[in-house]
Formats: sequence, C-alpha cells, structure tokens
Amino acid sequence: MKKRYFGWLLAVLLAGLTLSQQGPFQQRVNQAIQSGGSRFAEAMKQDPDQALCSIHRDRLPPELAGAFLERQRALIKYPANGKLMGDWKQGEALFTDPRKGNCYACHTGDPKEAGAGLLGPGLVGYGQRGISEPVVKYTYDKIYNAWATMPCSLMYRAGVHGILTPEESAHVTAFLLEPASPVNARR
Repeated sequence: MKKRYFGWLLAVLLAGLTLSQQGPFQQRVNQAIQSGGSRFAEAMKQDPDQALCSIHRDRLPPELAGAFLERQRALIKYPANGKLMGDWKQGEALFTDPRKGNCYACHTGDPKEAGAGLLGPGLVGYGQRGISEPVVKYTYDKIYNAWATMPCSLMYRAGVHGILTPEESAHVTAFLLEPASPVNARR
C-alpha cells in the first residue's frame, strides 16, 4: 500500500513539473529569449568547432584534432606592430579586469593577490624559465585563442570572441613573461 502511494505521489509531482514547464513561467522564458532579438539569437549559435566540442564532450577524436587546430590557428590575429609582448602594466590591468581578461577568475597570478582562481593552472613564476620566441608565441596564441593550442580547452577564446584585441593579448602576454611583472617577481 505504501509503495503504491509513493509511486502515485511521485507520478503526480512529475506531472506537475511537466505542466509547470509549459505554464506561464515557461512562456515568460520563451518570450524573453525571443525578445532578445537577432543579436541574442546569433550569440546563442554555436560555431562548427564549438558544436564538435559539444558533440564529443570536449574530447575530440584524434582524427579530428589536426584539422580542428588548423582552423583555430587561422583565427588568430596578431598586433599591427608585430610585437607579441606589449606593456606588462596594461596586461596586469587586463588580467584582473572582470570586464576584459578576468584571468584571476581561473588563474593565480600575482602571489600577493588573495582569492585568485584555482580552475586553471597557477601562473606565478610563468616567465621565470626564460623568454624565447616560441614561448612568447605559444603564450600569445593561448591567450588569443586557447583552442589553437588545446582543442576544446575550458579557457575562453578571448581574441576570437572580441574580449581582447590583439594588442591587449600582447599586453597580457607581457604580464605573464616580463621579468619585472609581479607574476615573475622572485620572493
């Protein structure tokens, strides 16, 4: 008797949830989505490579990775002056600005900063291993388009999505590599 009652109660609750999803609340949600207009609809579309990442749950099969990386590398734009390292002080401001880089949301940078993110790798001492041309290019490319170095990375594609310009990406690169930057200050 008790099992039947709980089964019935569960069925009623599930039916209620189903009905509420199609009720006034769901109608308001649909209206809000539609009222966002074409700009909102465009922002919600996945590009083909994002769709690949979704389909494969961020684990691309090896046979797709090469072409994926080529397409992502082709999206990278470089600063007009050709310099991949800009002003580290401007890079620091971008690194900590929640409306721009917001890198601290995921990475530790300056060891004096409390509450630094822990999702991505720690970046304290990142440039202490030296600044070579390949390291500068890799760092710039990773900041501008993380998917050009690691398919389906959780790191957002700051340059590709217009969050950072090529020049701003160069500033963040300098913040990570410049010996005078707090990231690389020897303690």
